[in-house]
Amino acid sequence: MYSLLLPLTLIATLGTNTQVKETGPFRPPVPSVVEGRVVDEAGTGIKDVGLSLVDTTRFSGYVDPNGCGTYHPQETVWTGPDGRFRAELPFTPTDVSVSQAPEDFEGPGEPQLVISGKEIGVTLKRIHWIFYEGQVVDEQGAPLAQVRIDPHARTDDAGRFQIKLHPRSPPETFRFRKIGFKPIVVPAGELAKVVLRERRTLVKVKLLDTKTKKPVEDLYRISAYRGDELLSYCSAGTVTLTHEPTDGECTLDADPGKVELRVEGGPVRKLKVTAAPQEVTLEVRPRAR
Repeated sequence: MYSLLLPLTLIATLGTNTQVKETGPFRPPVPSVVEGRVVDEAGTGIKDVGLSLVDTTRFSGYVDPNGCGTYHPQETVWTGPDGRFRAELPFTPTDVSVSQAPEDFEGPGEPQLVISGKEIGVTLKRIHWIFYEGQVVDEQGAPLAQVRIDPHARTDDAGRFQIKLHPRSPPETFRFRKIGFKPIVVPAGELAKVVLRERRTLVKVKLLDTKTKKPVEDLYRISAYRGDELLSYCSAGTVTLTHEPTDGECTLDADPGKVELRVEGGPVRKLKVTAAPQEVTLEVRPRAR
């Protein structure tokens, strides 16, 4: 049996001059059939896993079946209901890696070597998610809907919430905030019933363009701070962006006392908040276009 070794010629065209350079032997890729199975730690097959099969020994202008050029010959295969896969490839892969896995699993961080003649076996680790749930109410016990919870959650119409987080770095506390109520930070173990205290002081902010003296059209974040503590924030701009009743307006809330209003993080106005609702007008330079 003979292997085919042909000289590989590199042709480079520079202007009207063409240069020809011999770069060495070229070995055509060898087609192959690969098969294997993806399982969890208990040996149960996992469906809908995407695997990337690569031949790292070659550089090429290889184009996959989807018309995408790759640095190395490469194709993606998917597992079936029992976690098995089989593919006929125009090359012989050297590495396999997980390109996409179901939400409840995570794959090995590094590619695995493919051993010729052996079935490929890949094991995924099941993620044991941490769930936090509870309810947010006001001081009278009424459920509060659309309360923002950091990180990444909101309450539903009944004031209830469920937060699903990766066990790698669970937070120790959660921050709850809603316009008209004082934000509160709650330890992770005390989320069953969260009570927000109402803030009775609202500050309506009108944000104008310094040049036109008209309501801003772009989206701007306005924040109220007391010292380093963020009390509340809102977004002003066109109603199509903010869903506020009026262009260039939004409403903050704060307990009575001195606050600093900031637009996009920069200090703009110091204000003494009183018990009665207030209105304040701020100006901001338009963004460069």
